[in-house]
Amino acid sequence: MRILKLFKKHILALFAAIVLIVISCNADLALPTYMSDIVDVGVQQGGIASPVPDTIRAESLDDLELFMSAKDAKAVEAVFSKADKNDIRTYEGTEEERADGGKIADIMSLPETVVLSLNQGIDANSMGDMMGSSSEKDDNAAQAMPTPEQMAAMTPEQLAEIQQKAAAAQNMQKQIDADGGKITMKSLRLGVEGGLIDQGKLVEGANQMADKMGSMSGSIVTQRAVSYVQDEYKAQGIDPADVQNAYLSRMATTMFGLCLVSLVATILTGAVASRTACSIARDLRRETFNKVMHFSPAEVGKFSQASLITRCTNDIQQIQMAATLFIRMCLMAPVMGIVAVMRVLANHTGLEWTIAVAIIAVSAVVGVLMGLTMPKFKKMQSFVDRVNLTARELLDGLMPIRSFNREEHELERFDKASLDLMTTQLYTNRAMSFMMPLMMLVMNCITVLIVWFGAQGVSDGVMQVGNMMAFISYTMQIVMAFMILTMVSVILPRAEVAAERVEEVITCPTSINDPSSPKLPATSASRGELTFRDVSFQYPDARADVISGVNFTTHAGQMLGIIGSTGSGKSTLVQLIPRLYDVTGGSISLDGIDVRDMTLSELRRRIGYIPQQGRLFSGTVESNLKFAGNMVSDEDMRQAARVAQAEDFIAEREGGYDSPISQGGSNVSGGQRQRLAIARALAKKPEVVVFDDSFSALDYKTDARLREELAKNVTDAALVVVAQRIATIMHADQIIVLDDGHVVGTGTHEELLHNCPAYLEIAQSQLSAEELGLTQEEIAAVMEGGER
Repeated sequence: MRILKLFKKHILALFAAIVLIVISCNADLALPTYMSDIVDVGVQQGGIASPVPDTIRAESLDDLELFMSAKDAKAVEAVFSKADKNDIRTYEGTEEERADGGKIADIMSLPETVVLSLNQGIDANSMGDMMGSSSEKDDNAAQAMPTPEQMAAMTPEQLAEIQQKAAAAQNMQKQIDADGGKITMKSLRLGVEGGLIDQGKLVEGANQMADKMGSMSGSIVTQRAVSYVQDEYKAQGIDPADVQNAYLSRMATTMFGLCLVSLVATILTGAVASRTACSIARDLRRETFNKVMHFSPAEVGKFSQASLITRCTNDIQQIQMAATLFIRMCLMAPVMGIVAVMRVLANHTGLEWTIAVAIIAVSAVVGVLMGLTMPKFKKMQSFVDRVNLTARELLDGLMPIRSFNREEHELERFDKASLDLMTTQLYTNRAMSFMMPLMMLVMNCITVLIVWFGAQGVSDGVMQVGNMMAFISYTMQIVMAFMILTMVSVILPRAEVAAERVEEVITCPTSINDPSSPKLPATSASRGELTFRDVSFQYPDARADVISGVNFTTHAGQMLGIIGSTGSGKSTLVQLIPRLYDVTGGSISLDGIDVRDMTLSELRRRIGYIPQQGRLFSGTVESNLKFAGNMVSDEDMRQAARVAQAEDFIAEREGGYDSPISQGGSNVSGGQRQRLAIARALAKKPEVVVFDDSFSALDYKTDARLREELAKNVTDAALVVVAQRIATIMHADQIIVLDDGHVVGTGTHEELLHNCPAYLEIAQSQLSAEELGLTQEEIAAVMEGGER
């Protein structure tokens, strides 16, 4: 894609944006997990997150170790401190070991469940789960009661042991009777201490209880273990409400911190995206405008001025917006989706299939909308071009439109172009307006689906409410990430079209270029020597030459006049001198060097060109007259203004040379505008001054004074004057008469009157025979000679 190529100079910015997006997404996607913990732990478990208590009574820990293997009991002893003066032991292990699924948590969970049951009291028959079957107990009891003969053979130590066990059994039975016929931890402890119960049997019994729970053991054991921890805290005098509030406060602080991190990362991402997009747009505008500045009229005509303006403004604006969206959304969506999928897969809920359903539904919705809107998006930019073109024509042709009373017609034409654009935009906007409601419908249906099947998991004990809520959040994030990608994929094609249009301008080959090996005139060469040698020219799309076989030479201090009927090629001829176009045949040389062998800057520095319509730029009179740069001094500016007959009206303006000039010179008259344009060209002291019908807006008196001043003051430059009026060029050193691109006469005014019918015909249309100094017979002779 062309959009991606624009980022090759902004790799560091992209890398920074990706890092910030990863930080932001991880912070955002951690929030559902904490929300789940608040529900499952903070609310349902009273703020107790682990089966491993922070503090525990030494006696309680001893009770738990009765149901642990020697290895497990040793591991538990290693992570708890020694008992303090209040007989309290404090956990000193790592958070990883006490977390759900950690080593110490797994060791302590089952014993805590068993001890909790014993603290509440269990039926004596249930002790078979921990001490073996009833038949085994009967056998043990039988073996425990020796016969009189056996007792007679026993040593005093053996008899003492038997008496001790009998006493322990009696005490244990008394405790059971005191507890309402139920076995509690007190009676069980008496049995173990009296040697009546084997600890190994207790460990085996606890494991058998866990096996009988089956797949539900994990959830039940964890909940029962947490209940044990709650009872233990109460026994220590710790208020459960304080534990819960402390946990919720800690979670709230953590979530607030994550929100703050996400906020800062998002703001920084937006700043990076905006700055990068603006830099891309700035570079594109500079590159595009720089390329347009090097276009010849041929390239400008190929694209049209209106289209070039649209490409430099609206198209680049579309690219800038797409670049911002690419960084902020296109990069964020996959990161968010990947992180969310990883978190979903880390918690095996059995509802992962709902994500696939959601993505398929979103793809179907977006696919239909893209199919409907994509063709319209591609047409939209051409409609923008047409609106700009029509508006430009209306503004440029405002005077003739008013003079011919065509306002209504032109407004209808503009309305037609605007209506086509509006209709296309309405169609795309209406189609895209369905996206969000349909997306919300899909997301809500998926939420209902997750709740429906998730509730069954909660009912079966294989899922907690918080886990289901977190899964809903992650699923919505995944769907949103996919939706963002698809929405951006609708916007990007329009930007891709804009990028293609801008690229067409940037990569367009220019017909006028600097030579690979530029040359400069020799220091001894004649200044201002301009030579045409068999010059021909043909426009790129034309079938025939516009100019053919033109030859002449003029020097500094001389004036060359060019005249001819409308469309004879006068303006085209002089536009070849500063290389606005290049000759297609023959050559043009300045100071002995072919103009194509000079750099454009050097050539145009030596030439002062005044077009038919002298366009001025917004600023002041001084800024326009010094348009050539710092090479123009104040004295040069004033001298040029005097020669161009502009000094008087400049002095009359408020501010003089500092008086403002509006865009295009609309606040000065046509004649004043032409004189300022002439002064601007003269101020840089060129070697050749080209007047392309630049006297047309001047009255005869001003025209005469200006030519007189040119003859007096501009003696070190060759003057090439294109004119429609005979009076403007009749005193030229040499006059060329053009007709249909061919030179039909060359000479002075007097010579052409007597040997060039075309020139005489133009002269007759402007001056009388007496003013021309010819008799009717002489005129007839010249015209008859031309016909023959």
